[in-house]
Parts: sequence; structure tokens; C-alpha cells
Amino acid sequence: MTRGFETLEIYREMDCGWVTFSRPKVMNAFDRRQWTELNEALADFEQDEAIRCVVLRGSGGNFSSGYDLPAALAELAGVAAEGVREHIRPGNQACWRVWRFRKPVIAAIEGYCLGGAFELSMACDFVLAEEGAMLGEPEGRVAASAPFLITPWVMGLRHAKELLLTGDLLTAARAERIGLVNELCPPGQIESCVRRWARKLGGFSSEVWYANKLTVNRSYEIMGFAAAIAMGEDAFVALSFIQDSFKTELFDRVRRDGFSSAIKWAQTHYE
Repeated sequence: MTRGFETLEIYREMDCGWVTFSRPKVMNAFDRRQWTELNEALADFEQDEAIRCVVLRGSGGNFSSGYDLPAALAELAGVAAEGVREHIRPGNQACWRVWRFRKPVIAAIEGYCLGGAFELSMACDFVLAEEGAMLGEPEGRVAASAPFLITPWVMGLRHAKELLLTGDLLTAARAERIGLVNELCPPGQIESCVRRWARKLGGFSSEVWYANKLTVNRSYEIMGFAAAIAMGEDAFVALSFIQDSFKTELFDRVRRDGFSSAIKWAQTHYE
């Protein structure tokens, strides 16, 4: 694999492909380029017959803080509904690609895993999280919604509402208790945990494994999973055009004072 990326670090270890999000100065927040490069990297690994398993992780001690809000505001300035839909398309394409991927995909979570990155991790086949990691969907706290609405499908109704409608974050331990995480890993041990899972998964016939994955995924799709994701996209687009004084103030502060300052201001509304 020779393709070079600006926002990702790619390497192969035996028959396992590792994709590391590499924008640590912004906690690996996703802009359009990073989503696009992730789609390309996944396509490369899916076509590589020597690769039996793929791992997604972040650099600098965090999985990802989700969508890059300042970059999103710049991209969405003055656009119509189709422009908003185009903005979220690369991220949703990446989530769908992981959902349908022919090989096992493991999310290895350290630090923060938020928003769009949380949705991406939930689309993975397996989630391993280091003790101390924090997971959640705080979109509601920045006057947005989940563009890939997978959360209600991976947890019960009460917990889904708690996560989506309060914006509160979950510890990795609680995320494991409510079924979002397969295994908690001791600090500094997540790579060894991932390698153990990769060795186990690599023992299966790839055709048999994928056929079994399809039966699980299709049972969700029969229940309306794909329609619900499409509904979530529509909700995200519609919410983008709702006039709200809090949202106006928040976005003005992002542009004027920077992302960190604006988020601290927004947080005071929920304390």
C-alpha cells in the first residue's frame, strides 16, 4: 500500500491494517479531507487480500473529538440544504463502509470519542476502550444532531435518549455496562488487547465470517436501520436551518473567540 495521506497514518502489522487519525492538535477532529482519506484507506484495505482485520484509532491520546466545528462552519456558510447534505456525505459514507466492510473492523478508543467519531466507532464490528476513555454524542449541546443516527440501534431507549438528548458523556466502564464496548483495556494496554482480538478474528475463514456478519447486519436493516439513518440525515439538514438565539451566539463565539472558548461558554448552559 503506497498511497500517502495528510490526515491519517497507515501501516500494516502482519495481516492487520491500522488506520490512525492524525490531527492531534484538534483532537483528531474530522474535516472533509480526513473523512475522504478514511474512505480511501478503507477501500485500499478491503481490496488487499493479505489484510484480515482493520483497526481504527487516534493519535495523541484521543480517538477523535468528532466533526471539526470551525471547519464545518466555514464550509456551510451560506449553503442551501443540498450543501449541508453534501457536507455530511463523506462521514456517513465512511460509517456505511465500515458497517458493510467485508473484514472485521475494531475501534480502539483512548481519550475522547465524541460526535461523528462516536457514530463511526458504533458502526465498527467491535469496540475496545481504554479505562479512562470518555464517549458520547454532545451534538445537542452545540445545536446540532447526529448525522449517522446509529445510537438508538446499539443501546436501549432510555440510554439512547440520555446520550442524545442531554449530551452527557459516558465513562468507558459505563459504556461497557450498557453494551457499547466489548472490552475494557488497562491503561497502556489497548494495543495488546487489539492484537489479541485481531489474532482471534484472523483464524476465521473470511467468507464464513463475512456471511455471518451479513446475517446480523441484515436483521437490523430489516427492522429499518437504513431508513432510520436516512431520517437522521434529514433531521441534521433541517436543524441546520432552524433559527435559534443560542446557536447564533455559539457560532459567533466560535468565529470570534475560537472553538475552545465557545464550548466553555456553551457548557455553562448545562451545569
